[in-house]
Amino acid sequence: MKLFKKLLALVLFFYLPFTSMAWGVLGHRIVGQIAESYLTPKAKQVIKEILGNESIAMASNWADFIKSDTAYNYLTPRHYIDLPDSLNYLQLKGYLSRDTAADAYTEMIFLIKQLKNKDLAKEKQVMYLRFLIHLVGDIHQPMHVSR
Repeated sequence: MKLFKKLLALVLFFYLPFTSMAWGVLGHRIVGQIAESYLTPKAKQVIKEILGNESIAMASNWADFIKSDTAYNYLTPRHYIDLPDSLNYLQLKGYLSRDTAADAYTEMIFLIKQLKNKDLAKEKQVMYLRFLIHLVGDIHQPMHVSR
């Protein structure tokens, strides 16, 4: 009976996140769809100018789709952030203010700054916006912000 309970717990541990759509393509698309519903008309217009007819939900998966292309291997550590153990709010703010690692937090800061540049090339705008959308989804997914 004890083995059965452990086996059941293990199955539920792996099964429930997938059935709740917490990870993967669908999870990112759900986050993208929710985000899109909160955009102002002005923000929607700017995003449409960059992505064309591609929705935020569809753009949200770009960074996972290109993982198999070795040209993008440098992006791998930028999908998550590893934090020290047991930080309170003030310690977390202090840690992030000093963060210089190639991680999701520093990458989002970089992408936002670049996307504000009106002279940024169109192909960079598309890539940076897709990656920013993806990272915002990543930091809201399990295991992307952890120790």
